[in-house]
Amino acid sequence: MAGILIIEQSSTLSNLLIRALHAGGHSTTTVINQLDQALTLLRENVSSDSVYSTIVLGIPEPFANPIKPILGFLRNNPQAAEIPVIVLQHNPVHSLEAWMEQRGRCTTVPWKQFATLHQHVPKPTDQGNQAIIPPRTPSFRDVKVLFVDDSQSARYVYSRLLESMGFPVTLASDLTKARAIALASHFDLVIVDYYLPDGTGDQLCATLSEHKNPTPKMAIITGTYKEEIIKNCLDAGASDCIFKNEAKELFITRVSSLARTIQTQQSVEAERSRLEGILGSVGDGVYGVDEQGRISFINPVAITILGYESSQKLIGKTACSILHGDLDDSDPTIAALLHSYRTGETLNAHETVFQTRDQVTLPIECTVFPLSIESAREGSVVVFRDISERKTVEQLQWELSHDGLTGLLNKRQFMTHLEESVSASQDSDTHHALLWIDLDRFEEVVDSTSHAEADRIIADVAKKLSSGLRDRDMLARFEADTFILLLSGIQLANLFTVAENYRTSVSEVTYLDNGDPRQIAASVGVVIIASTTTSAEYAMRQASEACETAKKRGRDQTYLYLPDEDTQMARKIEDGWSDRFKTALRNNQFTMLIQPIVPLRDIPVNWKRDNPNQLQIPVVRGPGSSQQRIELVFEALIRMHGGDHDWISPSVFVPLAERVQMIQEIDLWVIRHALKFLDNRNDARYLIHLTLNLSNLTLQDPASLEAIGEAIGEKPELASRLIFEITETAEIESLHNARRFINEIKKLGCRFALDDFGTGFSSFSHLKHLAVDFIKIDGMFVQSMVHNEVDRTMVNSIANMAHSLGLKTIGEHVDSSMILEAARDSQIDYVQGNYFGQPIRMDQLNLDAVINHSINDSGGT
Repeated sequence: MAGILIIEQSSTLSNLLIRALHAGGHSTTTVINQLDQALTLLRENVSSDSVYSTIVLGIPEPFANPIKPILGFLRNNPQAAEIPVIVLQHNPVHSLEAWMEQRGRCTTVPWKQFATLHQHVPKPTDQGNQAIIPPRTPSFRDVKVLFVDDSQSARYVYSRLLESMGFPVTLASDLTKARAIALASHFDLVIVDYYLPDGTGDQLCATLSEHKNPTPKMAIITGTYKEEIIKNCLDAGASDCIFKNEAKELFITRVSSLARTIQTQQSVEAERSRLEGILGSVGDGVYGVDEQGRISFINPVAITILGYESSQKLIGKTACSILHGDLDDSDPTIAALLHSYRTGETLNAHETVFQTRDQVTLPIECTVFPLSIESAREGSVVVFRDISERKTVEQLQWELSHDGLTGLLNKRQFMTHLEESVSASQDSDTHHALLWIDLDRFEEVVDSTSHAEADRIIADVAKKLSSGLRDRDMLARFEADTFILLLSGIQLANLFTVAENYRTSVSEVTYLDNGDPRQIAASVGVVIIASTTTSAEYAMRQASEACETAKKRGRDQTYLYLPDEDTQMARKIEDGWSDRFKTALRNNQFTMLIQPIVPLRDIPVNWKRDNPNQLQIPVVRGPGSSQQRIELVFEALIRMHGGDHDWISPSVFVPLAERVQMIQEIDLWVIRHALKFLDNRNDARYLIHLTLNLSNLTLQDPASLEAIGEAIGEKPELASRLIFEITETAEIESLHNARRFINEIKKLGCRFALDDFGTGFSSFSHLKHLAVDFIKIDGMFVQSMVHNEVDRTMVNSIANMAHSLGLKTIGEHVDSSMILEAARDSQIDYVQGNYFGQPIRMDQLNLDAVINHSINDSGGT
């Protein structure tokens, strides 16, 4: 017979189970803390007929798969199925209840009641292969008795009677001898005659109560029933009075009762000493609290960890005041521990902090168990250890793999994860996406603020990007103002929308530039990681190049890189978006926004917006010119409905529309809706002009030229109010076709603007070959010329050159009063930007509400 087997992964919990079994007289146990070792041991012992009498099985919390092989063996093996099993669990588990019902011979004990474990061990008579253990014969050999009486016959009779009961007996005939013997030796029970030649028995009781620690149990034996004598004896410390004229059986009963009380006390003291020895020898700190949270005991290790010299200043004090002191009790880790004190709930491997006597805060890990005595809760036991060293190691490990400012993964750690994802994708059909997110012109942000503010912006951007992550996604700070994001298991159809959401989330981070609020912008390069991706380094290089392309296209954009050889992936993306564009055109799932382009001559010097939440257009009127028609210019901006009230930015869908050859139809849709808007807003007070963006593919397409010409030809009176913007950063493959398109449309009365001027090497070449009327200076130069002398010089040069060619200039990204005045100093003709208000829906434009009138005393307009 191998006795009782305990299977419990926690060594602390298994020690508690051993103590609970020992309390019930069960001393033969085998303890296994590893589940795989327990399964091996079961198989070997069952096959060798060394069957266990009982198995105590601790169920992990939460219920884990590694324990299932053990459950299966205990149910399916014929010999193992006969062994009684006691299951200890923190919370009920449905599958476990079904297992116990199928197997039988199972008993459940909640962990809160682990102290009652010995009560659930089957009796030997219930186990067919174990002999019945005979009851232990009571013995009082461990109770030493001093019997004092001046009568020789009394000493003889009672000593024989006591010795027959197993007591070791010492005799004394008077008070003086008895006092000397009792003070020199240890006795558990003193029975003294009341009347002695040199005094009375209560005097001996008083002497021993004062000088002996521990004081022995004392009883007076007398032949009188005087109440005064009995009272004197009890007041002196006696526990009982025995009368000489009583029957021997009553004497035996009285003394046996006293002896059993002594044995119980001895057992308690022995157990206390044993527990103190155990608590003193374990390497962890241990203390107990009552239901009010007061410390009831504490071991030497805990005293040392907490910096105290002894337990005197700890016992009886509340654990909260001693261990937490001036720490914040609302901290969740501390609150959970205090809650466990009050309720008796078990708390496993809980991390919190304790405060030492010297007010040093220590990180600790503790486990709390309910303390039950005879099934009644008497508080809790707390086992804890100082994990400062472990935390130091963890901190070092964390610092090696994370960025200190943002808390994100660093480059080295991210590359490890990326290599794993690339390797896994080569053996599956799962697609991942790699996003290279680079903040636009962040050096200028640092120059206009401070390094501390720049760090704050970086941290806020990291927080914004992190807020959209799924559990399996990974985000890293790659360089100073560059972030890398790995999206796992993406759907190709949603990739553009997801990437664009991350880009726009960056713009929610703002900072103050000389008192004016400014938004952070980012360019995003996207690559798809699939089975064709050769390495992590290759994917990173593609993502970086995609981000550079986004910057060349004007910044604050998202660009997806698709290798030409990956036709299958490209087809999946193109087919999905082609259908979406057709549906959007058929169901008018596009919306037009407008933003004013304001002549600088109409803006008073030092003009300030008086309502930052509303679109405002300053207009200067000369005296007596109230009836003059006001000319206004707006840029028309298209947005695509993305579902669930979301919008898809042109920076996302325009490259896709170009890829699937749908941009020409979208451009035509915009032109028709712009003409309809102008036709409806043709009133006597305002004359509206619209600028519309045209794709390079539309410029190259003869069919588009014909269709646009026909649309404008239906409303020829509106042609002069259309200004078409062509992007100079686009690769105009055939200047001949572009020049032909521009010349034909200009014949109808339309005008042209060259957008994002200055960002490409071919800017001046385009001016030479393309008959444009306006130059839109790229916003990155305009926005930065307040603080950057090079950009200011660039803007001045472009404006001077344009004016020498008879062209008008438009400055983009005028987002503050300082930029507005800088544009005025550079002789720019028109300005456009968020300083006048965010773009609004075209159908919501109320000109009477947004026009901000000023009178020009000189009479000019």
